[in-house]
Amino acid sequence: MDSRRALLVAGVLAQVGCYNYLPLRRSGLVPSSHLSITLTESGSDELAPYLGPNVLVVRGRYVGPNERGLAVSVESVESRRGGIARWAGETIVVPAEFVRALEQRQGSWSKTLLLASASVVGFVVAYEALGPGSSGDVAGRSGPGPSRH
Repeated sequence: MDSRRALLVAGVLAQVGCYNYLPLRRSGLVPSSHLSITLTESGSDELAPYLGPNVLVVRGRYVGPNERGLAVSVESVESRRGGIARWAGETIVVPAEFVRALEQRQGSWSKTLLLASASVVGFVVAYEALGPGSSGDVAGRSGPGPSRH
């Protein structure tokens, strides 16, 4: 049971990912960077036909500037209730006046270390629970072995 618990914890940590979202100025935008765009109330209402109702956060890759706003290849949207809907990379344009906050995804050493540590612990727990594994020999077996045909 302990090995299952360790694997569950490792799986949850893997879902969290090894990233943080840090505030970003529009002048620092680079195409293909991962963004998190928090929408204003009016932005959520105006973009509802494209994103769905009550969307608070749009996450995806920055495609580039557009005359109407920020072009983003959407990976997911998060509703005001916390529900997350996955997308397949469809591109939408978020007008600048609809952006409350803009954040860029960056690697997190602390989360990576935590995930690696949890993985090692999970491996050790599984090893202790299951043993060193099979050596390829069947204990107590006698006879000439399998014949070739």
